[in-house]
Amino acid sequence: MIASTDQAARWAELASTLTLAGFEPADFELSGGAPSADLGALGLPDRLITVRRRSTGHRQLYALAPGCPWLFTAFADLTAGRFGAPSRERRYGKG
Repeated sequence: MIASTDQAARWAELASTLTLAGFEPADFELSGGAPSADLGALGLPDRLITVRRRSTGHRQLYALAPGCPWLFTAFADLTAGRFGAPSRERRYGKG
């Protein structure tokens, strides 16, 4: 399981990213820990986090491993529309 301080730090990073992309952080939840299956045998990371948008129910899994930029990947998923449309105007790319 992810230590609560790690989880709190990840949530703070995610909340900032959600706001930047135009989403309401209260509409999302973050959970994590070791999966029940032995994913290492499949060549997958053994630590994953799940980001879920409450209003749509959409979930995405992200690897927590050295060299796996989970937050960058989550931002890419947000801006690509995988979690649906933003709830407000985005804050990046303004000139």
